[in-house]
Amino acid sequence: MASNIRNAFVTGSGTLVNSLTSTTVADTRIKGITYSGIGTFLITGSETDEYSNVKGGNIKFVGTSVVDAGNIHIPDYGVKMYGVVKVSAPTSTATVAVYYG
Repeated sequence: MASNIRNAFVTGSGTLVNSLTSTTVADTRIKGITYSGIGTFLITGSETDEYSNVKGGNIKFVGTSVVDAGNIHIPDYGVKMYGVVKVSAPTSTATVAVYYG
């Protein structure tokens, strides 16, 4: 069974990298997130077009001390990201895996 859903991972803050091909994730839709860590996470994929319009999306969520790991499912079409997708994590040991495609 074929699938167009792929996985990318980052530890701490940085650019998401495909787990299989080691390519940078860009211009896609985020369908799900698995994370570990306590604090505020921000996933950003945006760019400015030639008319100075900002396109793209942000996903912001908080990992709490009660549940320091979790999964987020994004139904339907996911969140559209333009340009390179980056993660801002609360600590250098926090992890983020995204399912995209």
